Amino acid sequence: MVEREYDWYPAEDPKDWRTVKYDPKWYDHTACIAINNPQELNSYVLGTLKEIYTGYEKAMGDDSVQFIVMTGVGDRAFCAGGSVHEYAEIYNRKPWKFWEWGEFYGRIFDMIMHCGKPVIARVNGVVAGGGWEFVACCDLAIAADHATFISPGPRVGMTSVGGLSQWLPLHMSIKKSAEMVLLSLQISAEEALKYGVVNEVVPKDKLDDKVKGYIDRMKNLSPSSLWYYKVHHNWWKELVWRPTWEHAKAWFALNIGSMEPTEGLWAFKQKRKADMGKIRSFIAKGGDPRIPYGPYMRKCDKCGAEYLPEKSKYCLSCGAKLEE
Repeated sequence: MVEREYDWYPAEDPKDWRTVKYDPKWYDHTACIAINNPQELNSYVLGTLKEIYTGYEKAMGDDSVQFIVMTGVGDRAFCAGGSVHEYAEIYNRKPWKFWEWGEFYGRIFDMIMHCGKPVIARVNGVVAGGGWEFVACCDLAIAADHATFISPGPRVGMTSVGGLSQWLPLHMSIKKSAEMVLLSLQISAEEALKYGVVNEVVPKDKLDDKVKGYIDRMKNLSPSSLWYYKVHHNWWKELVWRPTWEHAKAWFALNIGSMEPTEGLWAFKQKRKADMGKIRSFIAKGGDPRIPYGPYMRKCDKCGAEYLPEKSKYCLSCGAKLEE
């Protein structure tokens, strides 16, 4: 029952979509795909990812759409990344399922790169985690002056390997992009402009005008030229994307059930500060955060339960004391 709060397939009519607004007539020859979860800073869940992907698919197949704008509803956030609630309640408990989540996530980036049409990120507020990865993948990005950018993954036991590790070094230097993620820093829109993350920064009441201005200029240029330039331009992104994302999906699926994501994700849900220090101390004493009580090798002679952690003193199924 819990899983259905996070996973669904898009309704046939985009007007019935739950967390994405798709407008194929946002502007001349322009569709807008907007994450519609403003109460949670336009964070996304698996169902949202499926709706976003379908929006790109519709825009790609519609000849009247020649430009795509990606944004978030409201003026507080562009996108705050994945839902910590979904990560904790679903994938922390069943890590293997993250592989499926990751495939739908990856398909959005494939579509941004392969839709054959210029994609502009309309950055209207907070950009965090996967939201920053969306911006990094889009061809162009225009930000409102109140926008902020942050990679919060290390704070909750996750990490930014779904777009930032691949593409942030293409925007910044190797050292500066490492600083952004390894220190989990927040930067302003003006700093993002300085580092090449966005093309322009404007007051929020001028954001749409600036986005439309970019589209107006491209409307007078050759559609085929822009499409084929995008093919070549994306070679740099393609070179690193799929091979590393396949590894990243595996890493998340193998790691999200371990101590660090458990501490970080549930601390967020419980509105407390995550204590990564105690996990560092545990590691320093020889512990492994993936199997804190040892490999799953014990068996209960009383009930037959198998694969109990090596250091277990009692059976997790029947409660019987295990033989030393």
